[in-house]
Amino acid sequence: MNFQSVKPVRFLLAFIAFYFVAVPSFRLPQELERQALNIAWYQGLKEGTPNTQVFEDFIKDAQENLEKIVKDKLLIRDEVGLEKTIPKCNPQVKPPIISIRKNQKEAFFDCIRVADFDTESKTDYKKRSEQSKQDIVVRQFDQIVRGQGAELVSKKGEDVSLEYSRIFINNLTGDSNFLDRLPGFRIDTVYLFDEKNGVIALYPGTKEGVYNNGRRIDYRERPWYKSGISQYETVYLEDFSGDTSGLTGTFIDITDTFTPNAIRTLWYRFKDTNGNQYVLAFDMFFDETEPIFFSNSFLSFFWLSTLSEWIILVLIALPSSLILSLLYEELVKRLRNTDSFNNLSGIRFTLIKEYYATLNDENISFNDTNVTISLSSVQTSAGVTLSLQGTGMEGKIERTAQQNRQEEKAYSYSFDHEYSLKVGPVRPTHKAVQIWQAEREPHLGKSQIVGHVVADWKTNNTVSSSGELSIKSIFWNKKEEVYFPSFQRQLRDHLLTGETGELTLVPDTQYQKRQSIPALLSDIDPDKLETVPELKQVIDNSFDLDQGRFFVSQLETVETLYALGNVKAIYSIPFVRKIITKGKHDFFRTTAMDTDREERFVLEHEAHHFKNRVYNHLNQSIQDDWKNESPFQIMVHQRSATENVILEQEGFSLIYINNVLRFVLYSLSDDTYSGIGWVSWRKVDLEFFKTLYEYQRSKGNFVKTVKSYIEA
Repeated sequence: MNFQSVKPVRFLLAFIAFYFVAVPSFRLPQELERQALNIAWYQGLKEGTPNTQVFEDFIKDAQENLEKIVKDKLLIRDEVGLEKTIPKCNPQVKPPIISIRKNQKEAFFDCIRVADFDTESKTDYKKRSEQSKQDIVVRQFDQIVRGQGAELVSKKGEDVSLEYSRIFINNLTGDSNFLDRLPGFRIDTVYLFDEKNGVIALYPGTKEGVYNNGRRIDYRERPWYKSGISQYETVYLEDFSGDTSGLTGTFIDITDTFTPNAIRTLWYRFKDTNGNQYVLAFDMFFDETEPIFFSNSFLSFFWLSTLSEWIILVLIALPSSLILSLLYEELVKRLRNTDSFNNLSGIRFTLIKEYYATLNDENISFNDTNVTISLSSVQTSAGVTLSLQGTGMEGKIERTAQQNRQEEKAYSYSFDHEYSLKVGPVRPTHKAVQIWQAEREPHLGKSQIVGHVVADWKTNNTVSSSGELSIKSIFWNKKEEVYFPSFQRQLRDHLLTGETGELTLVPDTQYQKRQSIPALLSDIDPDKLETVPELKQVIDNSFDLDQGRFFVSQLETVETLYALGNVKAIYSIPFVRKIITKGKHDFFRTTAMDTDREERFVLEHEAHHFKNRVYNHLNQSIQDDWKNESPFQIMVHQRSATENVILEQEGFSLIYINNVLRFVLYSLSDDTYSGIGWVSWRKVDLEFFKTLYEYQRSKGNFVKTVKSYIEA
């Protein structure tokens, strides 16, 4: 296999795919283990059990650290740097939030709360509370916990449950990764119980406190107190030179009346030098509302926690990804050399350049310097010259012959051809020229240009569309040569019906287009269609729509189209004579609205053309009518004028609907029909005849009414 053929992007994608498959295989056993630990925490912890060793390690480390905290901090009698009074909570500031089983409580990390836990005492709570607040152990506790939670004070309104638990668990164990090993493990409350005064100092302080509906509290009934005197389930019991510590069984926290939360309390029972009894405690629980399977977030399931796991993953993933990439490249290479790949991958034509007849000079040149062309696959149409340029072309041809296989390389090529599109002073040879690109739709991240074709529309408006539209290839891949005639027909059908600038090709050598009714025709008023059988038949049967136009033989059809909007027209002398011959001379007057009467003209191609061929053949009454109210104006022939760009047979009408040009009615330059002409909605015709109209209006012909023309 050729390792150089592996593309970095594909290798990276293979690595990422392997990563998301492999990492869960690392994590799943861990998540199952954590689920077992979650169950063990609530249903039974026993010392020496392998499945619960992580808890045993945690409790043992925490107990040893609690001994140091008590002896080195809480029992220090030095008041230097110690505040004289315990700060009060500031209820005016929006505090952070702690979430417990989706229930939230506001937590004041800048203070502790001192609550009465001896409601049976005969001494007033306020007095006992003040005595406790002056106790140096309580004040040391206040300073320690507020110092540890100081960074949380500023997080107003934020949920700090995880950060709060991480800070205190890290201080208990010295293990900053413990919560990563047990996601969902949380601390609820930290507190110090002063047995002498029967009060408890809780951190963080909460807005609600510990009282609920006047409930009376006796510390002698609390599990953490009874556990310390061997009257409640206790595990991991330790003795530290008279001080004791342990972990209670599960119980419902006193503050969780509405949403019971089963917790365990890690307690440390000690005395000061005066023999006063204290209990330092931490309420802990698992937050089961956050599925342990997804840890702290969904993405954490795809993250490894140890360096050894990462090393193993990389050692497996790198060679596996390389092998997958090589297999992929080989498979794609073989598929591309098969007909099945060509047939399965769609080819789409896209219009990339278009030029229409214009009043300005237009030189058409098409260049593409970023197309991959195999020299053995270039196919061009007769009469089209393709110029290839690129370094090493001869060498490429030689290598192709030696290796007997197709080699590809990006060559620049250019297509230059002159087309006559300028309207005036002579008639242009083309209405429009379009460049279309055939491209295989992206397959496995790569697209391929199959070829380019040029479609040119000639101005000789003939009955047969074959003489009007020509489609030739600039270059075409020989692999697709068998389909090219079919693709030509498909593009021709697409262009003739005036559809959009994209076409998805059908790889069918027997392709035949099924005609459809254009939206423009289907929108015509149905009531008017009932009175025009010919137009209704065209729309219902779609017999004449395959060229994007239909033939009109009855004047009523023209009147219906005229009635759709405003009309600008240049009538030919033969067209006017045809209308008069049919006895429909009133057509010009009845269809000409006051707003567009000045936009209708009869074009002369020789001196006295209108008078000799039209006016003199009218009866006296019609002559008088036309002189009194001219139905159109006459563009008078001038000997010094340049040749007309509009042919003698070529009259046309531009039909605007809501001020948008939608149809053009025109007669053919080789028209031998007795009918009226052709109606088209193709853009190429709309643009061409609109440009002819603008040029003829700007040419400078004298424009006269019938009366001024006859009397001149």
